[in-house]
Amino acid sequence: MGKEENLKAGLFSSIIQYVRANHADAIDKAYEFFWDEYVPDEFLVGTALSLGFVNFEDWLVCDYKANDDKETFIDIYMKSGTDLDDKERSLLKTLKDSIISLYEVTSVARDKRVLLRDLLMDGEFELRDKALTRGLKKGDVFATRLLPLDGRTVMSGCVYPYSAEDRKKVLNFIDRQFKRYTRNVNSAGTMRDYLKAYGDVFNLAWINLILGVQQDMG
Repeated sequence: MGKEENLKAGLFSSIIQYVRANHADAIDKAYEFFWDEYVPDEFLVGTALSLGFVNFEDWLVCDYKANDDKETFIDIYMKSGTDLDDKERSLLKTLKDSIISLYEVTSVARDKRVLLRDLLMDGEFELRDKALTRGLKKGDVFATRLLPLDGRTVMSGCVYPYSAEDRKKVLNFIDRQFKRYTRNVNSAGTMRDYLKAYGDVFNLAWINLILGVQQDMG
């Protein structure tokens, strides 16, 4: 793990601790919203349940609008009086500006380098972290948050795994939600605007597929 990745991990942990100590009520509200009022441990077990909590914390810190000013907990933490240097502030801005998107594995090299294609906003990315790319194969589809750290592209830690067979369902679901967003919220909004505002859409798609909520997935 590089210096910036280590710094990001430490900052993320500090923000989580700060939120738990100062905004416990907001966590409960965000948790209910993120899980669409479902109880995750009633339909997730083992690794999937653990992943669900990792995904929630990632979204809570980076995307959840914690107050009427639509500030994230990154914004609130940076204003809290915590002593941060320029590198820490720059990294937090990178984290704040990042989004979760949907990716498809287009190739896996022998040295485990993985090429990803962004299915929602175009663009290709290369992952070199063997610990994170182990087990991935061509055609796999998942949502994650990619970050430019230490001169390379890395995953933030959140992962929403979908089967290759569900690729079209997920794309159709997100397309419908995006059209609803441009119709009712922001007529000039881009896909990036939508994903930053509603990054929880990937968890909702994940829940619907697990529970077989076909009317929502189409």
